[in-house]
Amino acid sequence: MNRNEEYFALLGQLERETLPDLEGCVKKARRRALAHRGWRVSLASLGGVAAAFVLMVNLSMPFALACARIPGLRELTTAVAFSPSLKAAVQNDFLQYIGQEQSNGELTMKLDYLIFDSSQLHFFYSVSGGDYDSFHVLPTITGPDGEELEGFGITSGSAQPETLADFGVNFNEGFQAPEALRLTCKVTARKEDVGRAPAPSDQKDPRDLGVVATFVFDLTLDPRFTAPGRTYELNEWVTADSQRLLIRSLEVNPTHSRLTVSFDGANTAWCTGLDFYLTDALGNRYEPGSHVGSNSSLVASGSGEEGMVIYYLESPHFTGKAPYTLHLTGADWLDKGKEWVTVDLEKETAQGLPEGSHLVSVLREGEDVRLSFSTPYQNRQFFSWTFRDEEGTEFHVSSGSYYKRENEDGSITEVEEFSLPGYSGSRLGMKLNYTRMVKFEEEISVTVGEI
Repeated sequence: MNRNEEYFALLGQLERETLPDLEGCVKKARRRALAHRGWRVSLASLGGVAAAFVLMVNLSMPFALACARIPGLRELTTAVAFSPSLKAAVQNDFLQYIGQEQSNGELTMKLDYLIFDSSQLHFFYSVSGGDYDSFHVLPTITGPDGEELEGFGITSGSAQPETLADFGVNFNEGFQAPEALRLTCKVTARKEDVGRAPAPSDQKDPRDLGVVATFVFDLTLDPRFTAPGRTYELNEWVTADSQRLLIRSLEVNPTHSRLTVSFDGANTAWCTGLDFYLTDALGNRYEPGSHVGSNSSLVASGSGEEGMVIYYLESPHFTGKAPYTLHLTGADWLDKGKEWVTVDLEKETAQGLPEGSHLVSVLREGEDVRLSFSTPYQNRQFFSWTFRDEEGTEFHVSSGSYYKRENEDGSITEVEEFSLPGYSGSRLGMKLNYTRMVKFEEEISVTVGEI
């Protein structure tokens, strides 16, 4: 059953039977949809069905709760009710239904939906089965026959049993999503003992180790969803905190936007993070981060030492109107000479970490190495995706995760985990994203697009 068929299946079921929670709320929601200011849709069209479905879910909680009990629509209902980016995608028929399910006898993984353009993929899934409290999916992608792909990174987070979660695949500049791919998902699981004190953060908990299931999905991407975006060339220099930045371009894609920034070589620090937001001519505001689901949020990629950084933000592709205004309010600085952290894998130590950060664990799984770090909550990823081996050769890691964790004292820490397949060295270097953060005394504004 494809995405549009799901909508019609829902409407057909509503015509055939009356669910108690839906008594009266469908008509009310439809009246609210038709009365909604500026709403112009035809319920006879596919786009109208999708738009009306989204609007009813958000205007009527009984309707949303009732739909959540209809098989195949619970995850979609939850996503469109709580994810602004996914709502815009569904309203504009920009959601591909996958509907694949696999089981290893204990665990079952459902791969439900995919929202994407030529530069970014977001998969929505759930895992169930076993006596576990949470799961972590470590995804990798290859070509349809297992051939290696280049120029991408993957972010993922933890998932609660039977709850919709997501992970994202981001393609670097010059690379794009293939027409077909093979998705391999290794699943690790966590089990909590009631009444048992948590293991110290510097000790390995054996219940957190090991892959408990591996699922492989072969997918064909619908070419209708790879529509090109629009790029605004800016090339405007600005000065912030005595450092010069070149605002190069803003790329607006259907599912996300990208702001490209480079630097004056005379700067004393690299700008590796910006506090900023975008507004449009209608007064809408678009925040940093490529937010589609609850787990995957890509903030930036690249390094100042490599010439530029690409920052990700919500897209005005469907909702915005030019001209846009870019508002810069702060920055993360990586002081030159303090870019690298040295990790001793045998001694499980790390030198050069920012204050308050520490190495949590070094785990070897066969020929693979998994590293885990934590830092006080700053809403920032403190590591880039660049590593170097004992000989100084730099390489990029394509699999990792980032998530928040609440401690017993109520404080929040950020956890970053990396998987290094086939790494046999005893030491490695890891490049930081920042050493300090600064708020600008005055906001810096840049106009994007013609006035």
